[in-house]
Amino acid sequence: MSFDDILLNIISRLDGERYKHAAFHLMKGKRSGQTLQDTEYYGLHPFFGMLPSLHAKDFDLAYRRLLASGLITEKEDGTVFLSEAGKMRAAALEPVRLNGWVYRGMEQLFFARLALTVQTVSHLSAGDRTFMPVSADPSVQRVVRNLFATVVRGMNPKEIAVEIRNGLESTGMEDARLSRFLARLSGKGMSGMTWHQLSELSGLSEMDLKVEYVETLHIWLDVISEQQTPLLVALSQGVRAESPLTGSAKKTDELYRAGMGMEEIAERRNLKMSTIEDHFVEIAINDPAFPLRKFAAQEDIEDVRSEAARLGTRKLSVLKKSFPGLSYFQLRLILARLGKEDGSDGHDNPGKPGQPAETGHRI
Repeated sequence: MSFDDILLNIISRLDGERYKHAAFHLMKGKRSGQTLQDTEYYGLHPFFGMLPSLHAKDFDLAYRRLLASGLITEKEDGTVFLSEAGKMRAAALEPVRLNGWVYRGMEQLFFARLALTVQTVSHLSAGDRTFMPVSADPSVQRVVRNLFATVVRGMNPKEIAVEIRNGLESTGMEDARLSRFLARLSGKGMSGMTWHQLSELSGLSEMDLKVEYVETLHIWLDVISEQQTPLLVALSQGVRAESPLTGSAKKTDELYRAGMGMEEIAERRNLKMSTIEDHFVEIAINDPAFPLRKFAAQEDIEDVRSEAARLGTRKLSVLKKSFPGLSYFQLRLILARLGKEDGSDGHDNPGKPGQPAETGHRI
């Protein structure tokens, strides 16, 4: 799927309720309360943090292309929605096989380890023990060094190559795509291709190649977690998010579970109350047992649910007009639980090896 199609897919899920920058922050994996809420509200988990290094320039170019093509339109207030042509295009898109919410950019760590392992094996098998490593990250070098002292020890270069090749082939991805992915790796007498070089060779844009590369890593990592092959499992250690909560929200959650109130937590952590509120919304999104009734009356919860369904919106500014007696924090908490309590977790099914993912989201 192209970068433009990814952006169109995201806008189709936001469905006229957000500004364009909501999609930008989502793809970069911004840990703000708003972006995390949007991820849950609109089923945007596949795209979260998929391109942490995305430049505003590249995003704006794609956005302007969608505008110029008539696939999207901006309302007077700046919110974005699909045109009729955009709806037709979105409906024809292939299922998404990204898994951004699970990996959150950490797939790059897996690739760095893989690239250094391949490079090291290539040089050592040629009798060359002195070379410039493709990764200067000390943590990556340390992991690979440990691998060669444990998992890789006793494996010959052919066995390593077979495990990597079989792992990639078992994903069911097409050969041309796998060739482009492997072209990024370096070895003895062979440097990995830059995005520019690969773009010239393949005819694909650099942004489309980056999207393909990330999706390829997500698909492969999902397969690795099922197959449990020794080298690949070792290379992928720690790349999946251990907790759905961000680090700071997790600390707030621990203090709340220990019996502290919001004000006490804010004072203990020396954080603004608005930040603590963001944490509580994040906790409400991810904890099925979150005690929502401690923060809002059951009658208010049901009324907000009904009004959101009647108006067909989850925009706080709209719902606040209907419920002036509720704080924005209470509304955010209630909205955070809507999808969970309706029995939908908002995640796409990442699919099985060799099969496309399925999505139940309207696009």
